[in-house]
Amino acid sequence: MLTVRTLCVVALVAGLWWAYQLGISDSFFRSNEVGLMDSQLGFPRTGFKGEGAILPTQGYDQDAGRTIGADEVEQILESVNPSNDWLVRVDQNMTDYLLVSSDSTGLTVTNHNPKLGVVRFSVTNPLLALPLLNRFLSEDTISPNHPLRSPLPPRNYSMAEESYFADSFIDWLGGDRTRSGFGKGVKVALLDSGVDLNHPSLAGSSVEQMYDQVGLLVASETKNSHGTALASVMAGNTETYQGIAPGCEILSYPVTDESGRADTYTVAQAILHAVEDGAEVINLSLGAEQSSTVLRDAVSYAINQDVVVVAAVGNEGIGLVNYPAAYDGVIGVSSIGTGGKVASFSNYGKEVDVAAPGVGVLTAWESGEFANFSGTSVSSAIVSAAIAVERARFPHLTNSQIQELVFSHTMEAEKPGHDEVSGYGVVSLARLENKNNPVYSDPALVGYHFENSPSHGGTIPFEVVFQNQGNTWQDNLELEVRYLGTNKRLPINNFAPGEVRSEKFYVQGSSVKNALEISAKLIVPKDIADSRPENNDRKSVIRF
Repeated sequence: MLTVRTLCVVALVAGLWWAYQLGISDSFFRSNEVGLMDSQLGFPRTGFKGEGAILPTQGYDQDAGRTIGADEVEQILESVNPSNDWLVRVDQNMTDYLLVSSDSTGLTVTNHNPKLGVVRFSVTNPLLALPLLNRFLSEDTISPNHPLRSPLPPRNYSMAEESYFADSFIDWLGGDRTRSGFGKGVKVALLDSGVDLNHPSLAGSSVEQMYDQVGLLVASETKNSHGTALASVMAGNTETYQGIAPGCEILSYPVTDESGRADTYTVAQAILHAVEDGAEVINLSLGAEQSSTVLRDAVSYAINQDVVVVAAVGNEGIGLVNYPAAYDGVIGVSSIGTGGKVASFSNYGKEVDVAAPGVGVLTAWESGEFANFSGTSVSSAIVSAAIAVERARFPHLTNSQIQELVFSHTMEAEKPGHDEVSGYGVVSLARLENKNNPVYSDPALVGYHFENSPSHGGTIPFEVVFQNQGNTWQDNLELEVRYLGTNKRLPINNFAPGEVRSEKFYVQGSSVKNALEISAKLIVPKDIADSRPENNDRKSVIRF
């Protein structure tokens, strides 16, 4: 029969496990916010409460007249944290004590970071560790070292919706084709799998492997091609292959293993190192569904140091933006296809900020080869590189000013205005690079937006969306739309720079089976300059 003391142990840990499984917090409980301030980082942290539950401080159960078995406690702790990989926020005195007292504490320190005020440890003697574990629980400072990973590859059927960007992603974004020197002097931290410095696409690039400074790898070999792919779209610099910012300096921090897995502590540690090493942009094409106080603290520290942090939202096609993309101040990036619609594999939510090409983008790959890469990882890298270019052009701008610049010069996508799939729109090299060009002219057909599926029957409205992506006023334009045998023309006048408009049309659900073919075009008078006539029309098959 279980004694009262043993029941307390079981009840407490069961409660911890239940809260952890529910994802209530990055640790065990998130019942309230506490006002603790980190003296080094200077921002509030979210606490978690043990709600008065106490672990036994002795290994002997007096009620039962027996010793509580180590296996018994170990099994309970393992159910909460199977990897036996823990993080605790402590002051320097406690850190010093833990470092030299493993024999008396039952805890073995595996790493520690004074700036984060975090110690990483494993429990080697559960009974001996009970007093300290009880203290950490009561002080709301302990949590598992949560796993993170590179986004899983998109499902094949999702990628089939759009044709591949291949090597046209810079042209599609309207970027200058002569990009030598773009982003010069800006350091971009790439926290990923490492980079193959011998890949031909990076022959003229500045890439530094940060192994010795961070101590994350023993060998200097890259573990998979994920990081190499992202580095190529950022800084590729050869005659046959160019990235967005060939002049930037890539600081490569390997944080993932062969399968793309990482952990909270390692990534947080690398973020702090990146800041210390002078990074102005940090790219995080990795994430997890649950939050982590340690990771959030590291991200907040970087942002407070005026570093722009960019992260992938995830490839599961669900309404849940992964962390760290979901944190305030981080630019969360989704993927766009060649037809101007957000890819169905891209996660969505209010934390999405911008979109970028992410379907079949040509990137470097293993053995000196190239591959068509799909996913929010490559989209995030494209945005990071675009920001590097802007930081080089406007070094006086702060993190928040750079973000405002990028968000206010996007290409519209999906629903007009800010939305949960594309955020403020698609990052636009054309608009950013021509920001100060007063004669730049670019009326553009954006695409189509349906609130409901025509397959539901009845009369269904849809919008044809267009945008003045240039810096000049537009008059005497016409919008021509064709669908289901209908051909309509509408005049467009007084079209202001940056303005987004839409026209509403209607379709009978009964006349549409599984797809609707739409052809729309902006007709620009011959005497009006148009810097990018290729984006004036769009023929699409909308599948439902």
